[in-house]
Amino acid sequence: MTSGTGAIGWEFRKRHSWPLIALAAYLTFLAALKLLGLGPVDAIRLVPPDGRGAVLIAPLSTAFMYYLGVFSFGLSGDLAARRSIYPARLFTLPVPTESLVLAPMLHGTVAVALLVQAATMVARWPWGIETPLLWPALLAAVFLAWTQALTWMPYGLPGVRVVITVLWLAALDAVVLVAVYFKVSEPVMLAVLAPQLPLAYVTARYAVARARRGDEPDWRPGFMRAAAVGGGGASPSVAGRALPNVANRAPRSHLGFATPARAQFWFEWRRQGRTLPALVAMVLPCELALMWLVRDAPMLLFELLVLVLITPPVLAGFSAVMVSKANPHARDAVAMSQFIATTPLSSAALVAAKLRMAAWSTLVTWLLVLVAMLLALVWSGNWAVLVDRASRLAAVVGVPRTVVFALLVLGGLVASTWKQLVQSLSISMDGREWLATALLMIALALIIVLGPLAQWVVDDDGARAALWNALPVLLAALVALKMGAAWWNAACLARSGLVTDSTLVGAAVCWVAAVGALYGLLAWLVSGPLVPQYILMLLAILVVPLARASAAPLALARNRHR
Repeated sequence: MTSGTGAIGWEFRKRHSWPLIALAAYLTFLAALKLLGLGPVDAIRLVPPDGRGAVLIAPLSTAFMYYLGVFSFGLSGDLAARRSIYPARLFTLPVPTESLVLAPMLHGTVAVALLVQAATMVARWPWGIETPLLWPALLAAVFLAWTQALTWMPYGLPGVRVVITVLWLAALDAVVLVAVYFKVSEPVMLAVLAPQLPLAYVTARYAVARARRGDEPDWRPGFMRAAAVGGGGASPSVAGRALPNVANRAPRSHLGFATPARAQFWFEWRRQGRTLPALVAMVLPCELALMWLVRDAPMLLFELLVLVLITPPVLAGFSAVMVSKANPHARDAVAMSQFIATTPLSSAALVAAKLRMAAWSTLVTWLLVLVAMLLALVWSGNWAVLVDRASRLAAVVGVPRTVVFALLVLGGLVASTWKQLVQSLSISMDGREWLATALLMIALALIIVLGPLAQWVVDDDGARAALWNALPVLLAALVALKMGAAWWNAACLARSGLVTDSTLVGAAVCWVAAVGALYGLLAWLVSGPLVPQYILMLLAILVVPLARASAAPLALARNRHR
């Protein structure tokens, strides 16, 4: 290795080249299917969207999001912090700042451009999907370059990085969507996108230079001073003696906490609680910007709303991979276990703090989604379409059932988000990072398969009939697996003494009550001979969380005491 720049490039090639290799093999397989005549006869459409397109779009989007996190160092940095997320360990390399910027930007932009260009070529030939030839690859490179530049910049307030990055990328995305809507030619798109790369490089060079010399702005005293002045002008006084100004007071985190449990909750929130809201805030503007393009297509609007609503549960599965270590200087599970072992809390109290953090993270995320979706519906003119469809449904099934159905869907999505977060917590507390990555890859593979499978079931009457006949057996098997895992967890918890027997009994009673309440709502909502009651009971058992929450204390205890 001849230089620090070469070392950075070697690190990227050594650790993060496997998605390119895997996707290249996958695209070769797709091309071979078509050339051998084994693919679908009908052409795959992009407008209106075809579910079979997920075979190409899903793995491409997954690989792009992975590289977006890798080359911006977002997988190891704190997006909500004031300091730059560029790794400080690289600042000590004996290379100029230009090299520190150029190495990840060059490798990243080339990787994502090759990724998108290869997918574009396979889509055009042999599959015959009409797509632009060059500018999608350039757009991917520009998107990554600006993400790097804006996330590497130090900011004066916590959270400003996420806001500025999301707004800038949303503006870039909106310009591209408008150009696509008006069918702008490819040379014009290339002329618009090409100058963005040197501009992003200059911005990234400025950002890394500031971070490398420790020039980190702090706007908090100014805001606190302004708040103090707005609250009454000069500093208050008692007996002619001025009290300390509010701006000079120590932050709340420096004043201590009433209990160790509250301190642990604050720590868990800083460590992982902001990850899911930040991820959703980055993805949401790109999705909601499409509402301005589907104003005359109600079916596309509802497909877009489904995509927006399933975004939090899907992204919640990334938490186990993206969470930073509990010890900021630790890079392995053993060091994390040593850090956790020194906290003055029991394993049950630690898990309680994590579950509370997961609940608050879920609520903040869904508040963000609902507010943003409502504003986008109103501003894009699609609110009237949604109200019209809801009125039609209410006219058929009644207003009470319509309201309960909407609340059940929303509650199910919120609960699913929380379950994904708890599962991620259990994996991260176990200390097996390979398990988190493996489960994430399995989930993404299932998403890739479910798109074409769902399209096949919708289009084929025989497939729908076969699925309906097999549904009771499938649900019963899933219930058996869930109850078996819950029984195993309960037995292990009882033997280990992590929780008391009364706590286990109380949790079981609460779970049974929740299942009974959900079953009652489903039975009232879906009354009639079409859907058997036992299917509703099986669904209620599967929906209410049990096994994942009970596995969290066991995972933590294993990692804490090994």
